[in-house]
Amino acid sequence: MRPFKVVITDREYEQIDQEKRILQAAGAEVFDYQYKDEADILKVAADCDALIVQYAKVPASLINGLKRCKIIARYATGVDGIDLKAAGEKGIYVTNVRDYCTEEVSSHALALLLELSQKTAQYSRWIKEGQWNYRKGLPCAGLKEKVVGLIGYGKIARACARKLKPLCDQIWIDSKHASAEELKKEGLVLKSREAILANADFISLHAPLTKENYHMFNKSTFEKMKKEACLINVARGSLVCEEDLFRALREGQIAGAALDVMEKEPPNRDNPLLTFDNVILTPHIAWYSQAAQERLQSAVAKEVARVLTGSKPENCVNSEFLSKNAAGMV
Repeated sequence: MRPFKVVITDREYEQIDQEKRILQAAGAEVFDYQYKDEADILKVAADCDALIVQYAKVPASLINGLKRCKIIARYATGVDGIDLKAAGEKGIYVTNVRDYCTEEVSSHALALLLELSQKTAQYSRWIKEGQWNYRKGLPCAGLKEKVVGLIGYGKIARACARKLKPLCDQIWIDSKHASAEELKKEGLVLKSREAILANADFISLHAPLTKENYHMFNKSTFEKMKKEACLINVARGSLVCEEDLFRALREGQIAGAALDVMEKEPPNRDNPLLTFDNVILTPHIAWYSQAAQERLQSAVAKEVARVLTGSKPENCVNSEFLSKNAAGMV
């Protein structure tokens, strides 16, 4: 009996020793590539038993070319870019990794918010340029009496609210799932999206990227925000229309933005958002700590090993599409 074939399409991690150890114990051989192009992936993965992806897109055309694949596992929480329906109809599990970086991302969101509020990095840069002048960065917003709005209330937003609570008395939540009573017990307030847009001094995005949420912050949204307001995004780049954000900043419709994620990563050097002093950019690093990376890599390998050895995965994200006729899928 031949070993299971596991193909890693692409990765940015220095080594995959954990994956190899876990998967070899399950009777699999790991084939490691750096391919993002569909044609290149199909050349090496058409006969794979499992596909592990990081940034590579997995459309229906690629899925239909997989002859024996049982699982597509992603090194991430989000699964945008993978056709969940096409995979399910072919009896292929799609899995993600949950909760591996909740503390890291929530802390990074708070760090970005504090930088927008206190401007510490800007002051440091000005001093190094020979400008010792506290007035240069005024006004500094402060936090205690400001309104911070969180869009979404999953685990990362909950952790962010918990860390923010000692610093800010008014934390407003936009959520379809949390109740006003639940939030009140946590010292938080349930508010409509419109109320947050009109009143929040800082808005932090913690929503998934779906068809409904694509460019949820756009020209119309920015026009509803306070001129003193700032936007933080540690979720998905395409939640924000960057062209409209640029116009809003240029025209003074909002006061600033802090982005760990962008629509195109890395951004083009001529991206106008790179020219603003009131825009903070970090390179999609919010998720990272050494421990979080280890949790992510091992979790992906364990999901693949479960499926290859006849068990169901723990974090299947396309169960609603799985074919009832596919052996072992339901």
